[in-house]
Parts: sequence; structure tokens; C-alpha cells
Amino acid sequence: MKSFKYIFFLLSSFIVTGFAKADYLREDDLKSFVVSCYLENEIPVFCSNQQIDNPHLKIYLPLFKSVMVDDRIHAFRLMATIENLSKKNLVGAKVLLKSKGMDSNIIEFIINEKIKYKMVSTTDYSHLIRSDVPKIRQTYDILHSAYYNADISNFEMAITELHFD
Repeated sequence: MKSFKYIFFLLSSFIVTGFAKADYLREDDLKSFVVSCYLENEIPVFCSNQQIDNPHLKIYLPLFKSVMVDDRIHAFRLMATIENLSKKNLVGAKVLLKSKGMDSNIIEFIINEKIKYKMVSTTDYSHLIRSDVPKIRQTYDILHSAYYNADISNFEMAITELHFD
């Protein structure tokens, strides 16, 4: 009976601590990553990951997941989206995903669809960052660390191009 209580205690402790810290990035983590921007003459003049009043655009990172390609190659699928609050039809944009303290960009997302007022772009076309491509290995390693540490606090997003009707 004593050994049963001990095993039960160990399993309970393991389960409770397992829920305390995520072993990977979850949807709730991604929902909290929002960049809001003000525009002036269709050009971003101020963007912040802090909540701001009446932004013209909001950028999200709703798709960031771990996938297996051909049952042996690990990769990450990710895509940014834009919510258009500018009262003009947005027809295209480029969004950069950066890591703080790194000179180069991680990924440049190209959003090539019409986004009407109060609509959000889709994740239909996304990026696949594979572990077996040497040229993007540094990008893969940054994404791997962020995903499996459930920490995207070092990420920044910026709009580099906007195209309106």
C-alpha cells in the first residue's frame, strides 16, 4: 500500500508540473502575439506589440506549427495575417518576422489577397521551413527554439510594404 501511494504521488506531481509549463508553443501563445499599426498616407508610421487605440492594421502570427515531411524530415509551417481596419481595401502586403538581436530577417511573408475593411487575410499560402535545407538552418534553429520553449517574446513583426486599391 505504501508503494502505491508513493507511485500515485509521483504520477500526480508529474502531471501537475507537466501542465504548469508547455513543452511547445500553443495556440494561446500565438493569440497574444499581436502588432498594431497606425498609418499615414497608406504608410505605417507607428507599430507596437502593446495595445493601442483605433489601429489601422493588426498583424498576427496565427500559424506556427511543427510538422513532419515525408515521415522523416521535421519542419515548421507558419504564416502571418493582417486585419484591415483602415477603411480602404488592402490588396497586398509584406510582413517581416525578426528575432531581437539578429541582423537578418527570419521570414518575409507576402500577403497577396484582397482584404476588405474589418477582414483578416488567410493562412492558405504559408511558409514551410525544413530542417534539411542548409541555407535556412539558422532560421529553422530559431523557430525550433521558440516553438519548443514556448517563447516567442524575442520575435518582432514589421510591415515593409502595403498596397491599397
